[in-house]
Amino acid sequence: MSSQMPSLTRSIKAMSLQQPRNPTKATNKAIPDQINLTVPYRTPAAKDHRILYGFPVSHEWLVSYCEQNAHRIKGYGPTVSLGTKTYLAMKLLRVSSRFKNLTMEGVTCNARDPSLKLKGSPGRSFRVVCVCTSMRSSCEKRPTQAQMDILRSIIQQEPDWYVDVNPPSYYSGY
Repeated sequence: MSSQMPSLTRSIKAMSLQQPRNPTKATNKAIPDQINLTVPYRTPAAKDHRILYGFPVSHEWLVSYCEQNAHRIKGYGPTVSLGTKTYLAMKLLRVSSRFKNLTMEGVTCNARDPSLKLKGSPGRSFRVVCVCTSMRSSCEKRPTQAQMDILRSIIQQEPDWYVDVNPPSYYSGY
């Protein structure tokens, strides 16, 4: 009986299917096409900072978007704070675009052209609905073209590259 055991173990190992750790489009046809991105060269303004790809939005736009979609939010009422409305707007954008990796980030300037003025308070950072960063791990999780089209139609802005307001030391794992 024990002589059959190694043979059985080999058979089971031979039959077991192991999936690749990080499936790619070539190995998994169910993965949709991601957007094509070219990370811009780092300008002096971007030195020692992440570069973020996303949509510029104002705080007022986020609050307005939340209020326009209040009917979709369970338990929404007139006492909801402005900070909560910003949070809910981001949740709505994630649900509508079916892209869970959206974040709200502060940026200082456009990464391609630092002289380009962004709308906002002088001397402060600006808000960007970020879809990915110049970091490899983030770029690998970038959205599909269909998800970007949904975000474009909602936000009615074109995405671009921006310089993160925080230095890398601000983030853990750098």
